[in-house]
Amino acid sequence: MKFALHFWIGILAIIGIFTTGCDGLGVQSKSLANDTTISLEAREWSKKIDQSPDIAEYYIQRAAVLNNEKRYDLAILDFQQAIKLEPDNSASYYKLGDAYFAANQTTKALEQYKLAENTNPNDVEAVFKHAQFLYFVRQFDKGKIKFGKLLNLDPEHAEGHFYNAMLHKEDGDTAQAIYFFRKTIELLGADYNSSMQLGSIYETLNEIDKSIQFYQQAINTDPKSDEAYYAIGLAYQKRGDKSLAKKNYQKAIDLNSQHFLAYYNAGNMLASEGDYTSAIDHFEICLRLKEDFAKAYNRIGQCFELLKVNDKAIENYLRCLEIDPNFALAKEGLVRLGKIESAN
Repeated sequence: MKFALHFWIGILAIIGIFTTGCDGLGVQSKSLANDTTISLEAREWSKKIDQSPDIAEYYIQRAAVLNNEKRYDLAILDFQQAIKLEPDNSASYYKLGDAYFAANQTTKALEQYKLAENTNPNDVEAVFKHAQFLYFVRQFDKGKIKFGKLLNLDPEHAEGHFYNAMLHKEDGDTAQAIYFFRKTIELLGADYNSSMQLGSIYETLNEIDKSIQFYQQAINTDPKSDEAYYAIGLAYQKRGDKSLAKKNYQKAIDLNSQHFLAYYNAGNMLASEGDYTSAIDHFEICLRLKEDFAKAYNRIGQCFELLKVNDKAIENYLRCLEIDPNFALAKEGLVRLGKIESAN
């Protein structure tokens, strides 16, 4: 199961809502049944609302559709009307909070998450939405308290364990992050995101065998993840297992021909084996995919220098410095080749 972490992080960049077409009281000012700027599904719900304007569920259903269409302006009005009709329904509050959050109105979002939880303190989803919001806005101390409440209410809330792990990871508590990522996997049987996070944590801790174990779990969960193959390739490279590193870099490239870092690291390995010509080929492919990647120009320069093709080496060192004027290794290469004098 892949949680929608990237989606929620992405929506924080969306601009504020557009409020034309409302009367300021949380009610649509006119029928949307014939509004061609919204989907047919939303228009069908609009017809039902026109026929029965006092049924809160109709507003909730249309709001959900409008939210998916990123018409947060209209979705917010519908959730507001649903709350007006059924003020004891905690779900409407946190769904309105989600719409405000998507519209980058975080203060109003937090207000609705609090109202949802106050309306029903035992609503697990309301508590989760509140806790998740606190993680996203990096209020970690408050988030820990709220996740604690959530997991007391529902000890098997897998998504709650995952985001709690993310919170602890970003707050620097590696041991707790590991515990909660492992708990997520235990509850779900397998989880790609948790496995990738654990692989990354253990790699940082230089526990490479454990890192490889969890990256392999991620691959088993999603065999088409170029990200996971690249990560395990890098871990094998750090362990000194060049054959398996190259194999996994190639798998990442097979799955994603635009994976410039896989080409770059494969090039590094070829260079370390003395196959400078093949290494240059990989670095050049890397640069076709990311033309401003200074490291690749430096590595090409080093390879040409080792091949005694000094003019090409100088050309690539200079290109590296055009992109990053402070790239020390490229400067050192130019000093060795007599192109510039040493600062010392």
